[in-house]
Amino acid sequence: MLGIVLCVHIAFLGIAFGDLTGTTSSGAFGDGARGNCTCGGFPTPSPAADQLPLLSQSPGLVVACTEEGDSTCKSLCLALAMAAKAKGPEILCNRLGNADDLKLSAFYQACDKPWTYADMSADEPLCCEDSKVKVCESSAKTGTTDAVVV
Repeated sequence: MLGIVLCVHIAFLGIAFGDLTGTTSSGAFGDGARGNCTCGGFPTPSPAADQLPLLSQSPGLVVACTEEGDSTCKSLCLALAMAAKAKGPEILCNRLGNADDLKLSAFYQACDKPWTYADMSADEPLCCEDSKVKVCESSAKTGTTDAVVV
């Protein structure tokens, strides 16, 4: 469990592991390009093409620049997002400072391809004030109080 928590903290606190985008290899990947897998969180499941994620992390996984590599990267990013649900709100608020009704969506980027929606968004909105989680006004009106983030 400690390993998962550590990976989540590393993944969502922005500690970089370097960029291997566009390198080639003839090892385990066969002949062809390989690159980093990067996970990111956007405030919408359909961001503009030039929009940057609110936070992103390259967890150190190098993948083949193929559909299989994309699938591997997506699976890793979804696993990290699921593992982050428990502590995610505190980590995000600490990082963002202030946020109102943020529903973070998980994305992945393999090699130098565009960011791709990983088919997961937060169940509930996140609100932060002065780097602390607070109950969103929209949640207070509907009776839900759990801040859950992917």
